[in-house]
Amino acid sequence: MSETDHSTDNAENSRDNQFESAFGHATLERYPLQKRTPMRAWSAADELALAHLNEHIEPTKHLRILTINDNCGALGLPLLGLTASTHVACWSDSVSSQKAIERNAERNFAQIKARNSQQTVPTLIPSTQKPDGLFDIVLIQVPKTLSLLEYQLRALREHLTSNSIIIGCGMVKHLQHSFTELFEQLIGPTVTSLAKKKARLILPAFNPDLDLPPTPKVNQYSLEEWPITLTNLSNVFAQNKLDIGTRFFLPHLGADQKHIRTIFDVGCGNGALGIAASQMNKDAHILFCDESYLAVKSAEQSFHDNNISNPASFKAMDCLSDEQQKADLILCNPPFHQNNTVGTHIALRMFQQAQQHLTEQGELRVIGNRHLDYHIPLKRLFKTVNILGSNKKFSIYQALN
Repeated sequence: MSETDHSTDNAENSRDNQFESAFGHATLERYPLQKRTPMRAWSAADELALAHLNEHIEPTKHLRILTINDNCGALGLPLLGLTASTHVACWSDSVSSQKAIERNAERNFAQIKARNSQQTVPTLIPSTQKPDGLFDIVLIQVPKTLSLLEYQLRALREHLTSNSIIIGCGMVKHLQHSFTELFEQLIGPTVTSLAKKKARLILPAFNPDLDLPPTPKVNQYSLEEWPITLTNLSNVFAQNKLDIGTRFFLPHLGADQKHIRTIFDVGCGNGALGIAASQMNKDAHILFCDESYLAVKSAEQSFHDNNISNPASFKAMDCLSDEQQKADLILCNPPFHQNNTVGTHIALRMFQQAQQHLTEQGELRVIGNRHLDYHIPLKRLFKTVNILGSNKKFSIYQALN
């Protein structure tokens, strides 16, 4: 199903897209839209954070607000127009989250304008850039990975004042004690709220004189059999060592074929697949793409560190939604989770877009856990699907139009 097809599902999903917060009503949808999904575009943690802010905010003419990891705009959109000159910025590592915020801002345009807001869409900041200026309010949806939170909190310090209100939020089942400790170590004295609807707040007070622990080194490891050195910035999958799926996939990328002029590494992570493929296809143009800005930056650094001579491009985007070119070979090790949501919807979206972006002789090579049965959706999309290799845990598929 294409992105356009998903957009026709508004009526079906509208029964549960009305977000009521302490700052008013908003219509919110996840991106991309999915049929019959039980997942809402917000959580009880978002509700709790806004309720707490409403109790502690002081009226002022001008407010600068930063949200971090706001998945669909639940934290940022209700605050547009809080005062006549309120400015809201959303800092995120996820292209999909930022697209969701943009689209939800469009859905709520009339309500936002009715508040006499000078800003109708939050300023969207990728994780690879730093926010600008000081912020009165910071709302943080605590991310899944500790390393991303550390990266964000360290960068955040220079944008805080002693009067800044800082609110971290998350569902209790995802909030380990180590997350609270990190706020204490990098921001200042920290307390937590009581749990409500299985959500909890982390509430630090900024200490500008805090003695910070040393900044961790960028994680790198080598694949001696190729040889390749891979750089792993915060929030990149398989930060500490190569995952077993990619390790099994690498020998099945295919030998040099003259017709392969363009290779896409979709969901590239640190770039392992694309870099390995470049060594077997010395003249091919390699596109590295991922919905994580930090993943794309990791792949780019890995590519240059290994002195690869192939022409290459690096794009942060949702699957291949912003790509116009077609590929002779698409490589994909799909994730089966987005933030804390588990499922095959991302993989299916990758398969659909890969099918649309292959040349006439092109092929998709994909690896997946055997229990995910990727051959079933692949056979719906492609004329031919072959198994190139399998073991007790993984299967590698070749799909041809």
